[in-house]
Amino acid sequence: MNKKQLGTLMAVNLRLLNPQVTDRYRKKGKTGASLTRKLWFQFLINGAIFLLIYGMTMISVDFSKLPGMFTFYVAIFILLAISQSISGIYNIFFAGKDLNSYLPLPFRQKEIFLSKILVVSFNVIPFSLPLFVVFILLGWRSGMMIPLAILMSLVVYLLLMAVIFMLCSLIVFALTKTKLFREHQNLVMNILTGVTLAVVLGGIYLINGGNSSSTDGMIDRPVILFLMPIFDLFKQPISLASGFSWLGLLGLTVILVILLKQLVLPKISEQLTSVNTAMLSNSHQRSSSKRHGLNADLDAYNRQLLKEPNLMLQVIMNSIMVPVIFIFSFAFAKVPNGLGLEWLGVFFVGGLAFSTITVNPAALVANLISLDRANLEFVRSLPISMRRYLQRKFLLGYEIQLLVNLLMVVIISIIIKAGLLMSLSLIFGTILGTYFVSLHYFRRDYRLRITNWTNVTELFNRGGGNLGMMATMFATLIIGVILIVGYSMIIIMTPFALIINTIVAILVITVSVLIFRHYQTTFWERFD
Repeated sequence: MNKKQLGTLMAVNLRLLNPQVTDRYRKKGKTGASLTRKLWFQFLINGAIFLLIYGMTMISVDFSKLPGMFTFYVAIFILLAISQSISGIYNIFFAGKDLNSYLPLPFRQKEIFLSKILVVSFNVIPFSLPLFVVFILLGWRSGMMIPLAILMSLVVYLLLMAVIFMLCSLIVFALTKTKLFREHQNLVMNILTGVTLAVVLGGIYLINGGNSSSTDGMIDRPVILFLMPIFDLFKQPISLASGFSWLGLLGLTVILVILLKQLVLPKISEQLTSVNTAMLSNSHQRSSSKRHGLNADLDAYNRQLLKEPNLMLQVIMNSIMVPVIFIFSFAFAKVPNGLGLEWLGVFFVGGLAFSTITVNPAALVANLISLDRANLEFVRSLPISMRRYLQRKFLLGYEIQLLVNLLMVVIISIIIKAGLLMSLSLIFGTILGTYFVSLHYFRRDYRLRITNWTNVTELFNRGGGNLGMMATMFATLIIGVILIVGYSMIIIMTPFALIINTIVAILVITVSVLIFRHYQTTFWERFD
């Protein structure tokens, strides 16, 4: 393998991973190798910050005495890594439009594959970094020296990620070879999305349930048996069980490498070309229907944008799976029975907080404007109101996001047995919160809009990229938990719950009016 050519491919893909950061450095005069080093350094700094955040939240947990808690976290983030890897591999390899640029160049197929799979890893790593933290903490709590715990955790983490990436690659590449996929790509990917979503959410529900146990006064979750070999690696590093665990992990890695080398790499260019040709052919076969009225025409056009390959797959993964995993992992609890009306305000605020997690840079409403590509400038030249055009677009995105949020809220309300009144309060808070957060990200999409993107991952990586999205989601979750817990404590401790709820209601109404007016004057009115 030509390391120089691989380095060149990596430098190109690194620039495409986060175009806004690349442009910012270019404006500062960074080019060539200097720009590449800056991008690598930015990525490493963001990763270190993310590690620090998770390390601070988990450092108090003694995983060596809580095998159930350890396997719970490992299972959560393995499921998330698998879901992100499947969508990322399909998006980077098959939904991108950069393949034609590589064909006339002297790059080997394995170099193209490796460079692209590394790009996928850059997008998945933020979601799987907690695994690395959990491994370090388990090794440290089991009596290992910190340097040894870090080194061993890094090796196990990299092997586990390699297994996940290769397994997901085999699944996606095998799927794209089928005749059904070539003829019905959107249908097949939607089915894959639904199956993956069901498996992940079902897995989360199962591992989150069960009877808890108590060890040395600490409450542990049920142990997930098939993940115990990883626990034994760190708990008993010098033992027969640990030796079998190493052999199993290394053996699985070697087998997957051989399968990739034999089944995927030899004809990767032909397969990518074939799939992209089929995509282009299918896109020209779409039929149009006659509609009446400007609003109907605008709505039909905006709905047509949703057919962008892999868009809904990525939206579902990042707007449903990631928030749900965060909620189950960090802020999910049973609601006591018999709550009085004084708790309605707490649930309303809970709905507001929930919306800030589910609506993120990967949400549909946060990318609808950029889906226009260069068509946005064409729309500007038409004799229609730009404000009206964007309002119809925002309404579509808000309705879809609200439907998703309400579905999740209803499911959560049933699981935690919130009761009718508390559920309604949670729903109303979600409706209001989804509107304002959607509006924030819709305006952000306009501000950061790009028209020359090759795949939707570039849209999701605007601003801070995946690391920024995860950090923002984590911060909003922590702030939301603090607000809800603080609000609950006040309701419990004070006899003036009605007064407190009235003050909170006035604050919510006042802030809502101010935010609404702010977006009217700074965003919508600019198009009048």
